[in-house]
Amino acid sequence: MELDWKLMADWQDRLAEAMEARGLSGGELGRKTGFTAQYINSLRNKDRGARLPLDTVRRLAHALAVSVEWLSSGSGPRERLSDVYPIFAGEGASPPERYPGRAEAVALLETTVEPEVITALRASLPDEPDIDPGRDFWIERAKELVRDLRRIKADPELAPAPARPPESGWQKNPFTPEAPHDRTLANKKK
Repeated sequence: MELDWKLMADWQDRLAEAMEARGLSGGELGRKTGFTAQYINSLRNKDRGARLPLDTVRRLAHALAVSVEWLSSGSGPRERLSDVYPIFAGEGASPPERYPGRAEAVALLETTVEPEVITALRASLPDEPDIDPGRDFWIERAKELVRDLRRIKADPELAPAPARPPESGWQKNPFTPEAPHDRTLANKKK
């Protein structure tokens, strides 16, 4: 289904406005939507004509945190209601991510790095805490944290102490079969 071009008189201008308001380049918006930077820039520059597939509008609106109606036709509120009014998530729900770029980095790295790195990344703050520096910043920060974790694990002063033998001397391991000495004693008793 495609949207009527009469309803979308200047959707390209609204796209450009939303991108500027969110501080997103064509490449960054492309990564968020799965489109190429060239496609995003051609949409913004009115190189694609007035027709736009509904699925494309939905993906763009979601990535820009604006309503589909506003982006496509200019009607309705610009921001999605979920961005304006907090939604109760229930007991024990985690707070919303302050930095969308960090959330993307965590989603990409969660299956490849150790949990300690993800925990440290979530606790990290950028130099300017009021601005999300973007996914690339957070991935670079994760790389630093991985290097730090490797150094910590390799440092003998920080390594856990080896297990000490019991004070009473030799003790049979309950998970191994009886020692040969014990078997010979058992055979002699029979």
